Amino acid sequence: WFVQAEAPPGAVFTKFRETLVREKGSKVSRRDIALYFVHWLTDLAGAEPTPLGGCEKFVVKFPLPVLNSFLRSFEFVERIAEQTETQVMEEYIKVRWKEHTPSLGPFPIGDSAIAKMRMVCMAQMNADRIVQGWGDLSPEDRKVLSVEMARTGCTGQSYSANLAPHEVVSRCEGPAFLVYYGPAFFQNLGNDKASMKLAVLAELYRCARTIWPENKAQAAKIVIVRIDTIKALSIAQMVQASQAGDMWVLMKHNDSEAFIERCSRRKFNKFVSAGQSAQILDLDCLMEGQ
Repeated sequence: WFVQAEAPPGAVFTKFRETLVREKGSKVSRRDIALYFVHWLTDLAGAEPTPLGGCEKFVVKFPLPVLNSFLRSFEFVERIAEQTETQVMEEYIKVRWKEHTPSLGPFPIGDSAIAKMRMVCMAQMNADRIVQGWGDLSPEDRKVLSVEMARTGCTGQSYSANLAPHEVVSRCEGPAFLVYYGPAFFQNLGNDKASMKLAVLAELYRCARTIWPENKAQAAKIVIVRIDTIKALSIAQMVQASQAGDMWVLMKHNDSEAFIERCSRRKFNKFVSAGQSAQILDLDCLMEGQ
């Protein structure tokens, strides 16, 4: 979640920080966190036991850029001993923007800065296309992404005022959304227009916010929006499903989780009659773009 900036800071660090404080009190140090990462690295290396093959998990199944990103992130995670969750996340995504090859230009500033920097981490090799696609988005979609991706999921915390919308910085509200498999959605860009993928993400956030309205009491709450069903689909495949008469629906599963489902009208009506909260994704913009 952290390496690809998939999740807001609260989802990445809060429970980790609470565990450290519970065990170490006020004496948490970077060394404690570094030791945790040594254990994590060795556990991951042995996730698929091959005693005679050595660290096959890393050598064969981990692309080198991904492994390097994991290792690069360690020095930032150690800072949670001294900084807030949001400060650590902000410093990390700034460095990822700065170190991206080819260069993405100067650091972004303004309302959309945090959203852009998070999406660069999510998209990885497609980062430059995603940044270019931002300019083709509607103002409404840019605003949705700027606002929702700048929510921290931490009570009393916000990103720097020059990098996030004033309404988010001045009012700490939630819940914040974690779009599960958001990175995979961008990394499977293929021949799709980046702006189309961004428009789908904006619509996901819009539907989720309708189900979970902003509330100060839920500033520290995280809601997971799972997009398993569309993470590997092209825009054309999503449109084909709609043209076949089906709908893409964000279905509330419980108080902290929702799923994207492909539904027939009959199936959707059954969900509604059963009192289940759901929102139909408006993908008209995708139809027009095909």
